[in-house]
Amino acid sequence: MTEEIEKTRVQEIAERTNGSPPKCFIQRESNRPVLDASLAAIPIIDLSYEESKDLEQREIEDSKLRSASSSGELFYVLGHGIPTSLIDEVRNITRSFFNQPKQPLKEKLSYTSDMPNPYFSEGYETDVVVSNEQILDWNDKLLLNVYPEEERNMDLWPQKPESFREVVNEFNEKILILVDVIFKALARSLGLDEVYFINNGSKGRIPWRFNYYPPCSKPDLVLGMKPHSDGSSFTIILQDDQVSGLQVFNNQLGWLNVPVLPYALLVVLGDEIEIKTNGQYKSVMHKVVTNSEKERISLSMFILSELKNEIGPIDELIEDGKPKLYKSTTAKDYGADFFVKFSQGIRPLDSMRI
Repeated sequence: MTEEIEKTRVQEIAERTNGSPPKCFIQRESNRPVLDASLAAIPIIDLSYEESKDLEQREIEDSKLRSASSSGELFYVLGHGIPTSLIDEVRNITRSFFNQPKQPLKEKLSYTSDMPNPYFSEGYETDVVVSNEQILDWNDKLLLNVYPEEERNMDLWPQKPESFREVVNEFNEKILILVDVIFKALARSLGLDEVYFINNGSKGRIPWRFNYYPPCSKPDLVLGMKPHSDGSSFTIILQDDQVSGLQVFNNQLGWLNVPVLPYALLVVLGDEIEIKTNGQYKSVMHKVVTNSEKERISLSMFILSELKNEIGPIDELIEDGKPKLYKSTTAKDYGADFFVKFSQGIRPLDSMRI
């Protein structure tokens, strides 16, 4: 049955079964979601100081970032300078790609790579199946390498809606500026030169994942995406402005629902930054739950190091008398290990601890 699912898409299954999930999507009892979880208190960081050059305000916001990062919290950023109209357009092209009446499944499948990577399949895909025992996630995705431009495979970029490529290019220009602002803030908050991460290849690759979660008639039994931390330095998420679904893990309170702020962008620290900071900053455990009545979309942009880069504790952040807590590896090797373990529901960061 799992092999059959691999050859189709979750949206098609949901439409055919009226949202009823096949057995291979049903979570084990110990891993089933709590839909009425409490709301998380998400820090909001105002980046408008970058434009105003207000150093006092910058210190206040950097302090909030340091507090969130060291305690494993995700955080929202406002004052990012991205027009609300552009954010609306990004959401619109995402919904249109998955749902446009003139975009039948056959056409969407034309954006599937004919040379799929077993664990990182660019294009229009669903969960990677590695075994018949695997419990699948209730989502489809469009995964595109957006930055650097020379890494783009334009054959996999949708031509419908017609504005798709133009909107992605415009949003990408804004995101690249935002990535630098966040990297500078992270570096300053750690006592490093503010261009440390920028000059060391941490902004090497930025794949975008457009996510689609169809309605599911059994949201208490199924996950839109399994619990995980990201393999990135950090991930920027544009959430659905109408439907919530993201949950974050809190060590004291367990799983909490992430509230939606329509024009804020969510920043989720990943494994790369935890390894590089020798555990001073924590990657964030999160997952996605489903909705019985409404579809949900989102966009995740993963800020990854250049493939040749070493991922290991930064010497300047090793405190006197304290050992390195993580092994070193290359970004390429960690990425390969990440996708194998992610498919198995295992956190790859655990294997990096010394």
